[in-house]
Parts: sequence; C-alpha cells; structure tokens
Amino acid sequence: MQELISQMNDSNVEVRREAVEKLRGMRNEACIPVLLKAMEDVSWRVRKTAVDILFDEYEIEQYIHGLVQLLYIEDNAGARNSAIEAMIKLGKRATLFLIEAFKTPNRDVRKFIIDVLGEQRDSRALPLMLEAIRDEDENVSATAVEHLGKVREVSVVEALLDILNSGDLWTAYPAADALGRIGDRRAVPHLLAALARKPLREPILKALGRLADPSTLDQIIPMLQDPSKNIQEQALKTLERFYHNGVDPEFITSEMRRILGDAAVDLLIGYAWSVKREVRISAILLLGLMRDDAAYGPLLDISHEEEFAEDVQNALVFIGKYNPESLLRLFETENSHQLRFICEVTARIVSPVYYDVLFGLLSDEDGHVRATAAVSISRLQDLRAAPKVKTLMTDPYEDVQEAAVEALATLHGALTDAELVAMLKDDSPVLRKNTAKLIGRLKAAELVDDLGFALKDAQTRVREAVVESLAAIGSEDAVRYLTYALTDEEPPIRISAALSLGEIGGKGVLDSLMILSSDPDNAVRVAAARALGALKDREAVKTLISLLQDSSGFVVTSAIESLGATGGEIARQAIIEMLSAPDDEIRRTAITALASFEGVERFLLPFLQDKDWAARIAAVRTLGMSASPQVRQELERLLDTEEDPTVIKAVEETLRV
Repeated sequence: MQELISQMNDSNVEVRREAVEKLRGMRNEACIPVLLKAMEDVSWRVRKTAVDILFDEYEIEQYIHGLVQLLYIEDNAGARNSAIEAMIKLGKRATLFLIEAFKTPNRDVRKFIIDVLGEQRDSRALPLMLEAIRDEDENVSATAVEHLGKVREVSVVEALLDILNSGDLWTAYPAADALGRIGDRRAVPHLLAALARKPLREPILKALGRLADPSTLDQIIPMLQDPSKNIQEQALKTLERFYHNGVDPEFITSEMRRILGDAAVDLLIGYAWSVKREVRISAILLLGLMRDDAAYGPLLDISHEEEFAEDVQNALVFIGKYNPESLLRLFETENSHQLRFICEVTARIVSPVYYDVLFGLLSDEDGHVRATAAVSISRLQDLRAAPKVKTLMTDPYEDVQEAAVEALATLHGALTDAELVAMLKDDSPVLRKNTAKLIGRLKAAELVDDLGFALKDAQTRVREAVVESLAAIGSEDAVRYLTYALTDEEPPIRISAALSLGEIGGKGVLDSLMILSSDPDNAVRVAAARALGALKDREAVKTLISLLQDSSGFVVTSAIESLGATGGEIARQAIIEMLSAPDDEIRRTAITALASFEGVERFLLPFLQDKDWAARIAAVRTLGMSASPQVRQELERLLDTEEDPTVIKAVEETLRV
C-alpha cells in the first residue's frame, strides 16, 4: 500500500493512474481513503479511475462521507467537481446522506449539496429544498429556488409565492421563473401584482408566457410601450409564446388593437427590423396574426433576407388562409424576387383565387418566376393549366424545365400515356429528356418498354434521363433495361445505371456489375465497386478484393468501403492487409471500414499514434465502438498526450468526457 501511495505522487500521470488501478479487486476498507485521496489528483483520468473503483467495489455508506468532505477543499476545483459528479451519478441513493450533510456552517458546501439534490429530483429532498430557500446565504437560497422550478412540484407553489411576495429581488427573480415552469395558475394574480416591480418584469413576463392565461393579456400588451427596451422585447416574445401555447390568435390581436390602437402595427413593424433575431421572429409572427395591409410591404422587404424568409412566408400564409383575396395585390410588383416569393406563399395556401394570376406568370420574362408559378399553379389541381405548363418543358432555362416536370407530375392525369409516348419521340431532345424524367416522376411502369426503347436515343442527356426514370420505377422490366444501360458508350450513363442497380438489386444484377468492375473508365469502376457494396452479396467479395490492386486510389477506397459493408472473414482480412498501404487516404478508409467487424482492436490501436492526424481520428472513432477496457484506457492515454485539437475533440466525444 505504501508503495502504491508513493506511485500516486509520481509526476507521470500514467504511473499514478496505474497505481490507483492496482487497488481494484482488493475490496479492503483501507483502500477507501486512498481512493478518495486520488480524487484530488490533477488528472481527470486518475480521478475517474478512483470513482469507478469506489462505485464498483464498495457500498455507498463506506465512501459517501468522504465524497462530501471533498466539497470542503477550496483550492481544488477538480476534486470538488469530481465529488459533485459522483454524487449526482449515485442518484437517489445519496439523498438521505446529503440531507444530513446539509447541516453545515459552510455556505459553499450547502450550495453544492443543493445543486446535487436539484439534479437528482428526489421528492424526499423537497422539505430540505423548501428550508433552503430561506437560507441565510442568498446564493444557497437562490439556487434552491431555481432547482424547485426544475422539479415542477406543485406542492412548492405556495412557498415560491411567499418568496415572490417577500420583496427580496435576489430570490424573487428565480421564484418567478420557477412559477412559470411549474405552470400552476394560482401564480397568475401574484405575478401580475409583481409586474409593478420594474426589476422583476422580465422574469415575470417569461413566466406569464409559459402560463399563457388569456386574461393577463391586458397587463402584458401595455409593456410593449415600457420605457425599457428589454421589457418591450420580452413582452413581444411573451405574446408570441401565447400563440404557440394555443391562445386564440384572434383574441391576441383584438386585445392588441383595443389597447394600442393603430400603434400596434407600427410597433410590430419597428421590431420586425430589430437587430435581435428572436425579436424579429416574434414581430414577424405577430404581424401575420394582425392581418393588416400596412404590414404587407415591410414583410415583403424582409423576405429578401434569407434568414427570415421562412418566417415571413409563414406570416403571409396565415393571412392568406384566412383571406386569400387580400394577397392578390401583392402580385402587383415588378420585383422578380417578390413575385417568386408570393408564388411560393400561394403554393402553400392552395386557393383557386390565384389561378388567373399564376397562369399569367407562366409567361413572365423572368425564368425563376415562371418556374415558381408552374409549381404553385399545379397545387391547385386545375388541369386547364396543363397545356401551358407543358410548353415550359422546352423552356430555355433548365430550372424552368425541371419545375414544369414537377408541376405536370403533380397535375395527375394531365397527360395521357399516348401523349407521353409521343413526347418521348418528339424531334426536340429537350422535350424527350424531360418527358423521360416525367415518366419516372409518375412512376408509370406501363411505359417501361417505351423508356427502354429510348435507351437508343442519340442524345446522351436523354439516355441519362431514361436511366434515372428506370431507377425510379424499379420494376423487374426496369432492372432489365438498366442492365442493358451498363454497356452504354458514355461513362456517365454506365455509372448511373450501376449505382441504380446496386440500390435496386434483382436477378442477374450481381454478374453484370462484376463484369463492369473491369471497365476502362476509373469512375465507372468506382461506381461498380460501390454498387457491389450496396448489394451486400458475399459472392462479390472476390471481385472487390481484385479492385484493391487497382491503379486508381478512388477505386481502391470504394472497394474497401464495400468490403466493409459486405462483411465476412475474407473481407475482414483483406481490409486488414490494406492498413499497411502507403497512401494515407487508403489507410484511413481501411481503418473506418473495420468498424463493422469484431476483434480488430489490436490492428487499430497502433494508429492512435499514427503520423497522420486524420488516421488518428479514424482510429479513435472506430475503436470508440469497442467495449474493451484496454481500448478505453488507450483512448484516455491519448487524451493526455495528443496536441491536435481536432483529434482531442474526437477523443472527448468518443469518451463523452
């Protein structure tokens, strides 16, 4: 024991940790003081080892008093924090001991104990917490009040109300917050009375927002004109909270108009341009609830800011669902951005009142407007729009073409099979391409043979669209045609077909993909490797192993990843052999791929010291999936020696330090 104690004073942290570790299994009460002393060590690893042994091998009665004594050490934050964390981890088993330990003149220790009990949320500690809110030390009392709010125990409401009414700002502030969290409506009149005390207005408004009692609105709304900017902003956020808590928006806005008159909208518009994000969001929401024409212009101006575009859209959608006609005048603008934005809003409202204006915008000179108008009008499910939308399939701009495809897919029944087949054979390659995409979006399995015929199209982009649609349909016949596409003269088509077949699978797919693994194009071989991995068929392992000798590093790494996904002892051994590859990326990929196998720790541990920081991170994350004590020990050792901050962060995340 003396030798171990001596080693625990060594300058080397690993020597100290191993000395503590040697106490494991002794189960001798004489070890407890030594373990508690180890909790004063500067290294968290040493402290953690001591705590683990105490927890694993001794009864709580044997060491809990020692943990409490660590709270008295003023010049060792590490010891105090370790003791607090240990007591929190003990949970309710520690409650009665801590209640007894609270009887101390040391105010810091009393506060620590309240913090621990507050985290444990044991009802047996409630009497002590209620006693602590009247502690002579204001830090102890404020902490107790704060934790009572977290407990959300209704039985403490009366005590919290006494504190709120006491006049002591230090404890009244957290008491208001606690009352809001508990949610007992008995607090409402007391909170309203306390609004007269300016220093308490902010926490009281927060609490009233949580309680969301409609009868309190006439007291909250005037705070929008409080002399304090902070109080105004908190009142605004409180009103937003009322809406989210289910209070009728009609009642909120009617009260705002009654109390503030015309100033209500002006105030909200001003806050909609605040420098504070959360204030702007609250104001935008409330402007939507107000449904006032004066807000439309400012809201559209704000929509140019991407950060708030969604909030503005939500506000306008709220208005439009209530009164769709009121938004029609917003289309009277020459600003293309605003036109696109309004089209997006109307797409969510889905009202026939917008049909005519959206139909007109299908001919707008701005391509983005035409695209958004097409998508929006399709939501109305009015087939009259189909012929006009169809013309956009050959629009000069590709994003308009894509929008037209989406719109026609939404307009169910807009085009017959015969029309689609005719369009697939049209002289325009653009129309043929987009028709192929549309058939895929419609998942029209009955047109697979027509798509298969289109695989002979002279235009590469048409054939690419055909492959995309065949993959979307995914039927047995579609797989057959995708297999034909593996022989296309253009690499991008072979790549797309291979990846699609890997996802779909099916009869004959494995053999076809294995043949593609010898394709002369590097990118095609990469796709073949990835597709074989997606199939997870161990008959492909031999082919994947052959790709480990490929001249392209991308092919090699893809083959390694696929071997990892496929599994099996042969694949495992092949990946292990790649750990010695000279290329850093290949080694990193091999390390990561071994995560799906068992019994690989001994091959990966050396990489914790690899010269390549990315390899070390890969090893950390892969080893982190192991439950081996040795692995954890090595990761903890690395945390003491590693200098790269990115690696340190990876270790901490793995160990959850």
